[in-house]
Amino acid sequence: MKLNHSLIVAGFAALIVFSSSNAVASGKLDDATILAIFDQANAVDISTGWLGVKYGHSKEIRDLGKMVATDHIAVQQMGRDLAKKLNIVPIPPDNDASASDHAKTVALLQSKSGSEFDEAYLQHEIAFHQSVIDAVKGTLLPAISNAEFSALVKKVLPGFEQHLTETKAVAKKLGVTY
Repeated sequence: MKLNHSLIVAGFAALIVFSSSNAVASGKLDDATILAIFDQANAVDISTGWLGVKYGHSKEIRDLGKMVATDHIAVQQMGRDLAKKLNIVPIPPDNDASASDHAKTVALLQSKSGSEFDEAYLQHEIAFHQSVIDAVKGTLLPAISNAEFSALVKKVLPGFEQHLTETKAVAKKLGVTY
């Protein structure tokens, strides 16, 4: 089952990078598309965080899930508020399959219980945060044209990095390899 979970996470990560790269190549990676990708990445981790709260076997997983969900709710709202202020309507990339990829991740996580859930959750969160950080730094941030939007992404990026650090620390504490 680890392989399937890894494939789902890799698929979502690839979607972020592929969508971003395709949009760059076709000249369509504009602020509206980046806002949509940014919003979706937050939505995915809000949902996944609440799964950690609900299904986490250990207190560490439940606490981590709550922190991640709560933080991403705030960041998502900042992005939505900025989009409204700038009068930008987020437009997902062409061929966006992130919703179906996330549904597969949710189904996989919900099929687990106990320490197996905790392990799958941690592996997902580590891979997810790393892929988002890489996409933000390598593709999305350099393509943002609006200074306020760029400043917002730069402001919240350390939060994504902190989530990754904290998730790795919980994994180490619980003996989960990633």
